[in-house]
Formats: sequence, structure tokens, C-alpha cells
Amino acid sequence: MKLKFVLGLVFLLSISSISIGQTKKFLPVDDSARDPTFFVFRARLFRAIQEKDAKFIYSILDEKIQNDFGGGVGVANFKSTWRLERPNSQFWNELLSVLSLGGRFDEADHSFSAPYLFNGFPEGADEFQSGAIIEDGVRVRKEPSTQSDVIRTLSFEIVEVPNWEVKGNAKEKRQWVQVKLDDGQSGYVAAEFIRSPIDYRAIFEKKKGKWLMTAFIAGD
Repeated sequence: MKLKFVLGLVFLLSISSISIGQTKKFLPVDDSARDPTFFVFRARLFRAIQEKDAKFIYSILDEKIQNDFGGGVGVANFKSTWRLERPNSQFWNELLSVLSLGGRFDEADHSFSAPYLFNGFPEGADEFQSGAIIEDGVRVRKEPSTQSDVIRTLSFEIVEVPNWEVKGNAKEKRQWVQVKLDDGQSGYVAAEFIRSPIDYRAIFEKKKGKWLMTAFIAGD
């Protein structure tokens, strides 16, 4: 169901971030339809995720794909890192999360970067201590619990994140991230509704008429 929802979702607001008072709005962007060949390619990627089609993923890896910032380059390194043949490989969830959040074309080289948070985060926002609320009407609670009071509701905004360490409690499976609001209050949002701009992202480039993944990487 999640995949069907994602495939039908083409957010498809090409609106850049704006400031409202001290709150920075950061609306989702999806440029994928600007290039029909990439749009079709991305749909095939979604199908590969659904089917856990390792063969297809390996077929679209650039020979020098960047896997980390410690020198991890190339297909062999990618395979040893993600081990796609294993049913519990985290790659499938990570790639689905990345592709589900739209993306942007780079005007210089026509590469496509996903999600929209990467290559478009507002200037002046600390990439290490800020996060983007990626849903509409996200509740900020006083404590890390669904039973705690709601102190604010946020929609597609940039918030300060003093510490990205997730918190939970014994009664709930949900994880929480602490945020600091523009009025100085601190609260918690469910981890699935906030994302760091330096979390996993994928970069795709068209080479010799074929779209390839040239990077799948996190960090900075």
C-alpha cells in the first residue's frame, strides 16, 4: 500500500523554501517529470524495490558509484555494503524513503538528486543541527509520547535539532526526535516525520543514454 501511495504521489510543487517570520517553510519539490526518460526510470526503480530485484539495481550502478566518504567507491564495495540478496537488507527501505521524497535536477549537469532535501536546503540552516518536517500537520509533543500534550503543529518546516539521538519509551514502539522551536520551547516529533538533509540520498546521471546511480550515500 505504501508503494502504491508513493507511485501516485507526484508532489509536484516546484516551490522553493520561503521564510515566514522565524519559521522557514521548506515545501516538497519533485522535478522528475521534467525528463520523461527519468520519470519512467524512477517508476522502474519503485518496481525493483517492491520486488527486491537485486539484479536490476546492480545493472544501473555506475562503475564508480560513491558509497561513503571514507573511500568506498565502486560496485564491489556497494555489494559488500548492502548485500541485496539478503531479505533483511536495509537498502530497500532506505531507497524507498529517498525516492518517495521527490528530488531536483541539477541545472549544470542534469543529474537528479533525491530526496528534495538534498541540493536545496535553505541557506543559513545548519545541516547538522537542523531537520525538515516532511509531512503536513505534524504534532510537536512536550514529551516523547503520543500521550503527551501537543505544543505546536508543524507542516513542511525547518526546525532546530539539538541532538539527532532518537528517544523512545517502554510503552510505545515509536521513536522520537527532540526539536527546538522558534519561541525557545523544546518538544518531540515522531522520527518518521523529520529528516536530516545529510541522511541518505541518491544521485542519478544519464550516461550514454542510460540512467545510472552514481552515489548512494549519507553524511557530509
